[in-house]
Amino acid sequence: MKSAFVLGIISSLFLMMGCSKDESSLLRKQQYELKSVNNSGISGTVYVSENLDSSFNITIVLNSSVKDTVHVMNVYNGTESVQGNVAFKLVDIKGTGQSVIGETKDIGQFIANTGTYKTLTYDAIMDYDAVVKVLYSSSKDSAICIGKIGKF
Repeated sequence: MKSAFVLGIISSLFLMMGCSKDESSLLRKQQYELKSVNNSGISGTVYVSENLDSSFNITIVLNSSVKDTVHVMNVYNGTESVQGNVAFKLVDIKGTGQSVIGETKDIGQFIANTGTYKTLTYDAIMDYDAVVKVLYSSSKDSAICIGKIGKF
């Protein structure tokens, strides 16, 4: 009984000392627009959010999707008009005919235009020219929406 009381006091002190400030509230996030292309009528939003270890997450929200199709999503080096290679792949989104969400977590590296892998932090992606492209499907390489992220 006495040890449970002491353990309770120690736990309370630990919580008061170690968790007085919510570290997650200090994390940054940025939002970017995805524009419809090729008359798809599909647009959306890209959310880039920082993790405690400086890696980041990318969440894609599409306002609509094509039912029974898997939309392929990638981030490319470069700009909308001059795209380089795929910097990193995002999770694919299964089309439902409705609005859909896909989230890729803990991104920490990318493939540079030189073909080499490099470390990528939240600060680095915010200062980088990159393009998010959502494709109709893996078998049809046509973009349905596109948008810039990072520096532009």
